[in-house]
Amino acid sequence: MNRKQFWVTTLLSSFTMAFLMSGLMSGINLGFNAAWPAIWMKGFVLAWPSALLLNLTILPQVRKLSAWIINPNVVSKA
Repeated sequence: MNRKQFWVTTLLSSFTMAFLMSGLMSGINLGFNAAWPAIWMKGFVLAWPSALLLNLTILPQVRKLSAWIINPNVVSKA
């Protein structure tokens, strides 16, 4: 994966997950009512930067752990 594709993938995946999860969780916890869209957007504004930061810091470690679980005899250089 080249650098451009890495950044586009990271931005899109963090955006998508933060958008969907903030909407779903705010709706489940506070109810799907007239106030829900505003609450969702407030949650999303906080969730997306968090998701982006976690994608950039934690995801590479998760990939290494996943590779090790699949094949513990091979040391990952990713």
